[in-house]
Amino acid sequence: MAEITQVTFLLNNQKYGIDILNVRAIEKCDGITSVLGAPDFIEGVVNIRGEMIPVYSISRKFSLVTKPLDEESRLVIVNLPELPVAILVDSVEGIVTVSESHTTTRPKMMEQTATSFVGRVVELDKKIMLLLDMDSLIPQAERKAMIDMLTKGKHDEEQ
Repeated sequence: MAEITQVTFLLNNQKYGIDILNVRAIEKCDGITSVLGAPDFIEGVVNIRGEMIPVYSISRKFSLVTKPLDEESRLVIVNLPELPVAILVDSVEGIVTVSESHTTTRPKMMEQTATSFVGRVVELDKKIMLLLDMDSLIPQAERKAMIDMLTKGKHDEEQ
């Protein structure tokens, strides 16, 4: 049976997983700079090794309670085909490998727009972990908005 490896993290006391193949790095939340006029789901940008990366807030996107940044807060840097994105999370728990046979499709109640980013569900230690589907979490329109936000400053500087 195939296995899947997930980077696990907490957000609003719920455990989530992102396929490790999508994760480039995990970073501390140092140096997030807010951007005027940025989309609501963007916390700001961060410079990681000379690359400006948008900081994506799932909490802001879905109007969840936003926990203030602290020592446990992390940025999970994911590689999307269009650009890297830093997903702001409350804390990273670690890496877990589970058999695909232990995953199930998301329940019908999660097929609404607000939870459509959940791809699969895993039960670990009697707790539910939601596996994120990056294509549903960050749709094309949001990716384009982030690219526009990042390139606007470059175009302004060139003029």
